[in-house]
Amino acid sequence: MKNKSTKLISLLFTLAVLLCFAASGMAKEDNKANYEAKVKQNDATIGVIAGVINYVCPKLIPAASAGGICNSEDPVGSAVGVQKYMEVNWDKEEDDIEDAKMPELLNKTAALQFWDAVEQFKLHFSYREEAKKAAESGDMLLALNNEEMAWQYLVKCASRGVFAKKLVDGE
Repeated sequence: MKNKSTKLISLLFTLAVLLCFAASGMAKEDNKANYEAKVKQNDATIGVIAGVINYVCPKLIPAASAGGICNSEDPVGSAVGVQKYMEVNWDKEEDDIEDAKMPELLNKTAALQFWDAVEQFKLHFSYREEAKKAAESGDMLLALNNEEMAWQYLVKCASRGVFAKKLVDGE
């Protein structure tokens, strides 16, 4: 009985090893397809984020300043501009952004959500850069994993952006 069990376990183990080797070739192709799909998804997510920035930016900054900050042709520049506007009186050594003396804002709570959205967005760049390098070198699993990490930060950004939008809309 022991001998039959040992043979069966050995056979199953061998089969599992063979399946792993066979799957590794397919996994490489799957990783490439999944990576390419994730790049498209991330690009589309950035497009949605840009739309939220363009909507929210002029609802945070008074009209006199918004014209120089909010630019629908450059949503990322607008987002950074809002941050620079918010941090004019911020002593980074002493205070968190929540405690900073802010210049005039149309909705401080929404602006703080927007601030956090921009901070999350900034964190995705390095992962996309690493993903591109990995893809160029043929390491599709690493490329996919880095695009997935970038997506996590994009989702956090989008979430905060939606909160900011709801706040400026009075929801």
